Amino acid sequence: MKLNKNCTKVLVTGASGYLATHCVQQLLNAGYLVRGTVRSLKVLEKVQPLKNLSYAKERLELIEADLEKKETWPSIVDSCDYVLHVASPFPAISNETTIKTAIEGTKNVLTACSKTASVKKLVLTSSIASIVYGHRDYKNRIFTENDWSNLERCSAYQKSKTLAEKFAWYFMRANGENSFKMTCLNPGFIVGPSLTEVAGTSVTLVKRLLNNEMDSLPLIQYGLVDVRDVAKAHILAMENPKSDSERIIINSNNLWLHEIAEILEKEFGPKGYIIPTKKSSYFNLWLNSFYNPNVKEILGRVEKKITMDNSKRITL
Repeated sequence: MKLNKNCTKVLVTGASGYLATHCVQQLLNAGYLVRGTVRSLKVLEKVQPLKNLSYAKERLELIEADLEKKETWPSIVDSCDYVLHVASPFPAISNETTIKTAIEGTKNVLTACSKTASVKKLVLTSSIASIVYGHRDYKNRIFTENDWSNLERCSAYQKSKTLAEKFAWYFMRANGENSFKMTCLNPGFIVGPSLTEVAGTSVTLVKRLLNNEMDSLPLIQYGLVDVRDVAKAHILAMENPKSDSERIIINSNNLWLHEIAEILEKEFGPKGYIIPTKKSSYFNLWLNSFYNPNVKEILGRVEKKITMDNSKRITL
């Protein structure tokens, strides 16, 4: 799709977030006009890195927004050609509020888009959390975009991503397709450089390893993908009509946590960092889960080898 980028405005929700800042940066570098939402313009540690981006002074507009205040979103979406709905809570410990905010935020943004004639397409940031978790049969199974996480055996965060995405597809079938298109991206665990000093949950895991803050390592696997590639995928999905109405896994390598630690040890060990290497037994993790909410959050993923088919990404 050939776009007149200088006249094309893209809304990025949660613009100060780990992934969203990369989306904003790449959009600005590509010549787009960008409107970004932030919770508060007064939190300089989150806002200033966006203002410091190349071309921000000429092409970036920042506005305050709350995902759960539905009455504000029509004016936020107004005059935007495309929407990257990246904002969604990703706390270290999730709860029912996480679920409510994710669903309500998605509902409010989609509803505003359906009532705004300018919006041509929305790209929704979902996650493999809505595809691969809560299942009993992982052995010899390859997950695809046709799979959904089993809500009966999911954490609150996994439920938040699954329910928000399911709502989005329901909404599009019922209301949206006639006015705008949608692509849903399902990235794995996002890693890579941060453009801000505010550490999100993804960055925090790596920092904990580097700071030797983990006594032992649970046998859990992460589907890793570079944050810059995920941001690029959002823009490609936005520009490419072949991705309309598609759900696309964005994932690179699957690594166990101890394999991630070994990579960090090789790189940072010579520089004086002490990286934890001891592995946790399932029994010890199970005992710890009764009083440690962080352990309880990941217990269902222990010893689960997950294989995904990410071939659909080539459609981008």
